[in-house]
Amino acid sequence: MDGLTILLLFIITSSIIGIIFAIYYNNFQRCLVKINEVDSKIDISLRERFDLLCKAADFIKAQIDEEVMLDLEKLKDLNLSSFDFERKLIPITIEFYNLKASNKKLVKLIDFTNIDFSLRENEAQLNAFVSYYNDNIARFNKMVRVFPSNVVAKIFRFREKNYYDGKDLNDEDINDFKL
Repeated sequence: MDGLTILLLFIITSSIIGIIFAIYYNNFQRCLVKINEVDSKIDISLRERFDLLCKAADFIKAQIDEEVMLDLEKLKDLNLSSFDFERKLIPITIEFYNLKASNKKLVKLIDFTNIDFSLRENEAQLNAFVSYYNDNIARFNKMVRVFPSNVVAKIFRFREKNYYDGKDLNDEDINDFKL
């Protein structure tokens, strides 16, 4: 082989490796964009749930002259992750549904019914976002672990990400599952 053939072979091989590298890098970037987008949608959805619960608490207080959902005020001042914020909203949401079940007068009011419908819609939307988030995290983590995409991950220092519930499946703590 002459020098020109070797040079041409080197250029073709380098180009193929570069294209493969770019494809894997772009796959990582696409996955990260999806994760960030759905993360912001989860935050918005949680904020909407918080606002709906505040609206519900004010409405219920006006209708039955009773202090309800007192923990809502405390949540305003806390700096929580999305997962922890959702975990704090769950008992308040349960309290809302318990008030709905125990007070038939509220169910007959159209404003209360609208709030109830909006909360259920929000809950379904949030569940869909969390599922989509976890699917993309699983895809990202798989790319970090398997060859040849793990080479790109090591070069750009991509690390495995935790699922929405904050649980790290690779650590020694087996009691970090939260209900």
